Amino acid sequence: MSGDSLKRIARDLHTYLTQQQEAGMEWYLDEGPVDDPSPSTVAPTAPVPAPEVPVATDAPIEPVPAEPVAPKPPADKPKDLEFQMACDAFVRETINQIEQHRQTPVESDQADIFSEPEETVEPLTPEAKATTLAALAEQISSCEDCKLHSTRNQTVFGVGNPDAGLVFIGEAPGRNEDEQGEPFVGRAGKLLTDILKAIGFERDDIYICTTIKSRPPKNRDPERDEVQACEPYLKQQLAILEPKVICCLGRHAAMTLLGTRDSLGNLRKKVHIYEGIPVMATYHPAALLRNPHWKRDTWEDVRKLRALHDALLAETS
Repeated sequence: MSGDSLKRIARDLHTYLTQQQEAGMEWYLDEGPVDDPSPSTVAPTAPVPAPEVPVATDAPIEPVPAEPVAPKPPADKPKDLEFQMACDAFVRETINQIEQHRQTPVESDQADIFSEPEETVEPLTPEAKATTLAALAEQISSCEDCKLHSTRNQTVFGVGNPDAGLVFIGEAPGRNEDEQGEPFVGRAGKLLTDILKAIGFERDDIYICTTIKSRPPKNRDPERDEVQACEPYLKQQLAILEPKVICCLGRHAAMTLLGTRDSLGNLRKKVHIYEGIPVMATYHPAALLRNPHWKRDTWEDVRKLRALHDALLAETS
């Protein structure tokens, strides 16, 4: 490799790292814990010479002129500005899409002009949501509607703020989740926590759950009958939570909620509607640990998600 190629690679790497640092994406470069090298593989270091002690003299000490500090060049953020403009357009288009969905009349084979109008249902208070969710979790804990009940340690219902405007949905519990009874723990859970912090959320600010409430053996994909058995519970859960926006983490979660077989790459490109609620899809944190190059796309997804959440929240405040 030529010297010019090495210089070009070094320059590109420096630019890349600078952009990530400016964006505050600590999680973006976190590849997880790295094992410490064994003592036999550590290269010996040369002894550090002791510093020289200056000899006292009567001669006046001349001040050492400070080295000139090069001025820091202004941050080059044309791409960030371009993304912000695209993000604003995305929010506007999504809100228009939601309004169009609300105004679309429900089709029926035969309209009944004599039917009584539907009564307006008052939204649940945060306390009522918490109580209702707890009752549903208790009901699910003894569920035997599919074969997964015979291999699980416990069900994994969901955690977080019952009155949250944002709900994250994953696919199914893993080994750590099955042991602790909480979704998204372990390395994938830590990465999700870091992603949330990068967009200004704590885990207690949002609600996290999974489509399947019991762990499939050896973390295999959920089977069709298992998904069908748990889907009514997920729908009840979301009906209680009444979020402003939903984020599906991974293709399987989006497939279950939206009833689609589309690829995650296509699902990420637009907002979907579930029961009048906008739904976005992005990569599962476990997938990011295996494929770090997807973190850039995820960063763009979650920033759009935050902007949409804030805009929808402002509409109702």
